[in-house]
Amino acid sequence: QKADPAFALAYWGEAMSYNHPLWAEQDQAAARRVLERLAPTAAGRAAKAPAGKERDLVEAADVLFGAGDKLTRDIGYAGAMGRMHARYPADDEIACLYALSLLGTARAGEKSTRNSMQAAAIVQDIFQRHPQHPGAAHYIIHAFDDPDHAILGLPAARAYSRIAPSAAHALHMPSHIFVQLGLWDDVVASNVVAYKAANDLADLKNLPRGREDFHTLSWLQYAYLQQGKFDEADKAVTTAKAVADKDTSPRVRDGYASMKARQVVETAKWEKLALPNGPVKDGGAPGYDGSAAYVLAAGLGAAKLGDTATANLALEKLKAMRVQAESGSNAYRAKPFAIMEKEVGAALASAQKDTAAAERLLKDATAIELSLDAPSGPAEPIQPSFELYGDLLIELHRPAEAAAQFQQALQRMPNRRASLRGLERASGQRPTTAGQPAGASQ
Repeated sequence: QKADPAFALAYWGEAMSYNHPLWAEQDQAAARRVLERLAPTAAGRAAKAPAGKERDLVEAADVLFGAGDKLTRDIGYAGAMGRMHARYPADDEIACLYALSLLGTARAGEKSTRNSMQAAAIVQDIFQRHPQHPGAAHYIIHAFDDPDHAILGLPAARAYSRIAPSAAHALHMPSHIFVQLGLWDDVVASNVVAYKAANDLADLKNLPRGREDFHTLSWLQYAYLQQGKFDEADKAVTTAKAVADKDTSPRVRDGYASMKARQVVETAKWEKLALPNGPVKDGGAPGYDGSAAYVLAAGLGAAKLGDTATANLALEKLKAMRVQAESGSNAYRAKPFAIMEKEVGAALASAQKDTAAAERLLKDATAIELSLDAPSGPAEPIQPSFELYGDLLIELHRPAEAAAQFQQALQRMPNRRASLRGLERASGQRPTTAGQPAGASQ
C-alpha cells in the first residue's frame, strides 16, 4: 500500500486476513476499514481495480464483508468465488480460494459433507499436478478432517510437513488426519517438531516461549495419553503450567486448565481440583473455573472421591455455562455443556448408588453426543459419554450393551485408548495397539 496506494489487491489482501473461514470467525469492521481506505464505496473500489481477476476478487471481498449475517455472506462469497473459478479454470490460486470458501460455509452441527467433498475434489486435482502446493495440501487436510474421510487425506498429510518444514502450523496440520485415524506415533512426531518450530520462531523474535502454541502442546499431550505414556503427557502439562504461571491472559489460563483436566480424566488419577464459588467466568479464572473441561474434571473427580459439595458446585457451573450458551445465537454450542452436565450428574447418581438415574443421564448424554460432529482433534468433551455409559453397563453386568457403547466411541474416535480398554473389558477382545493400528503406515 505504501509502494502503490492505488494497488487494489494490497487492500484486498489485508482485508482477507481478518476472515477466518474454517472457524466461522471474522472481524468485519476491521476488514471494512481496510477496504474503505481504497475507496469509500463498493463501486469506487471496483473502479480502482483493473478489470478481470483483480476486480473480481475485490468485488467478492465486498460480498464477504458486506451486508447480511455471517452465513449469508459466506455463502454469497462462495458463489462469487465459484463464478471466478468457472471464469478462470486454469488458475490454481483462484481454485484454492474457491475451495477454501466452500469450507468456510460449514457450521458446527450442520451437515456440510457435500461442500467439503467438492472442495476436496478441487484441491486434490491441484495437489496431483503440483504436489508441492501448500494451499492444496492444507485444504485437503481440512476437507477430510473427519473419521470417515481422513484416510483420503493421508497422502497430503504426509506431504505437507515436507512442503513447509520450518512452519509450525504446517508441521502440526498433518496430525489432524493422524488423530482421525488413531495414528498416535505420527501425532507425536508431528507435534514434537511443530512445537520446536514454534519455539524457534519465538526465540528468533524474542517472544516468550510456549504461549503461541498451546494448541500443538495440547495435541502432543493427548497423543502421549493415547500411547499410555502418562509421564510424557504430564511433562507437557508442566510446560503449559510454567507458561500459565507467568501469563494470566484468559486464553493461556484456559489452555493450561483444559490440559490439566484432560490429564486427570484420561489417567483416572482423581484429585481434588479447587472450584471457587461465584459466577462462571468466560475465561480462565484464578481457579481455572472458566474452562468447562476443568469444571468437568473437578466434578467427576469429586464424585469419585465422595466430595458431594464440590461435585454439586461443578454441576451448577456446567448448568450455568449451558444456559448462557443457549441464550446466544448458536444453540449448538450449548450441547457440549449439556453432555458434561449430565456426565457429572451421572457420576453423582452413581456415587449415591442410584444407577437408574445414572443410566438415564448417560443415555441422554450419548444421544446428544451422537448429534455432534465427531471431534476435529482430541476428544471433546474430554470425557466421551459413551465410555462412561459403557463403564456403567459393565458394572450392571450388561457386557454386550457396554461393548456397543465403546464401539460407538471408536467409530468417532478411532484407536482411542480408553475405548479400546473398555471394549476389552466388555467383550474380552484384544485391543489393537494404541501406537499404530495395523495397515496404517502407508
